[in-house]
Amino acid sequence: MSLKRKLEGEVEIREGAGEAYHDIYKSKPHHVSHAAPHFVQSCDLHEGELGKPGAIIVWKYKTGGDKTLIAKNIIEEVDEKNKLVKQRCIEGDLLNDYKTITGICQVIPKDKHHCLVRWTLEYEKLTPRNPEPTALLDSLLSAAKDIDDHHHGVKK
Repeated sequence: MSLKRKLEGEVEIREGAGEAYHDIYKSKPHHVSHAAPHFVQSCDLHEGELGKPGAIIVWKYKTGGDKTLIAKNIIEEVDEKNKLVKQRCIEGDLLNDYKTITGICQVIPKDKHHCLVRWTLEYEKLTPRNPEPTALLDSLLSAAKDIDDHHHGVKK
């Protein structure tokens, strides 16, 4: 039985925030903690150059609950034309449940005033009883809305 899975979700944001959102996840990931501090506590470049494949980033985050989790990710792909960033977890808490887990974030124009932020999680569970990463996906989509609001000066 294959334990490889794919989980996708998308959220609509205002068009003007789409470019900012792609730029933040590509080359300014530490800004996520300013817009969505309930999710990301910190994000630090460990090695390489932000926005470039091969860069290694350490995320400290929460997906509900009080425990701060850590993910050390490597940027595998940056596609400017399709506004896509792909990161794979190489160390951290996620690897307690998953043999591999990769997050793909893409900003997709929808119309003159809106775009979609699509998150795709590709992963392989270590065992069939391990959970699906729905809390992580929900947090990533919620952060997209927070970044949209932050970009447009909406106070919460």
